[in-house]
Amino acid sequence: MANRKLIEVALPLEAINKEASREKSIRHGHPSTLHLWWARRPLATARAVLFASLVDDPGEHLPEDQAAKERERLFALLQKLVNWDEAKDPDSPTLWEARHEMAKALARSLGEPPPPKEDRTAILALLQEAPPVLDPFAGGGTIPLEAQRLGLRAYASDLNPVAVLLNKAS
Repeated sequence: MANRKLIEVALPLEAINKEASREKSIRHGHPSTLHLWWARRPLATARAVLFASLVDDPGEHLPEDQAAKERERLFALLQKLVNWDEAKDPDSPTLWEARHEMAKALARSLGEPPPPKEDRTAILALLQEAPPVLDPFAGGGTIPLEAQRLGLRAYASDLNPVAVLLNKAS
């Protein structure tokens, strides 16, 4: 039986909503400036959902008092992760910390030892073992873009040729 994931237990929704709203006013260097898409999904929300879908809830492998403390640490990481300023650089420490947390959960599910935090090659290799992210109606491409930002395999399609072009461009 698979471990319960963080998204199944709790999320810092207020912080995610705040960053998703803030994204609407970012104009420089944000993918939303590529094209005005009528149904753009917030990048912060997609990042949060993907991360929380792969990371185990600490209550699955720690006593409850330790699990609560670890959950708070993961929430603090998630609050940094949804911030565009922290996530726009693909080499940011916050993204690498998130990738490491996802890789640790994947290693646990595969019965393997977790990769060292410093071994970026091992982290990325383990993330390739995660189930691929498929968005058959990708539109502006928020979900596949954020999956790739987190080091996951992503596949996108859409019937609209403009959407396909946007996905290729981003």
